[in-house]
Amino acid sequence: MTRWRDLPPDRQDSLRAAYADEMLRHSPTCSLDEKISRFAAWLAPQGISFDTDDLPQRRRG
Repeated sequence: MTRWRDLPPDRQDSLRAAYADEMLRHSPTCSLDEKISRFAAWLAPQGISFDTDDLPQRRRG
């Protein structure tokens, strides 16, 4: 499996766009855990792994 963070930014962008189209067919959720789980499950068949370590880090003030 290729880690999400190892993908080039343009590949990440195209996957995000494809995933957004897919999610239009599913019920929304506010749960961050559920969002991560759904995205990881969608990426897995494409040979890509995603977990909480791949989330952007917030800047600390």
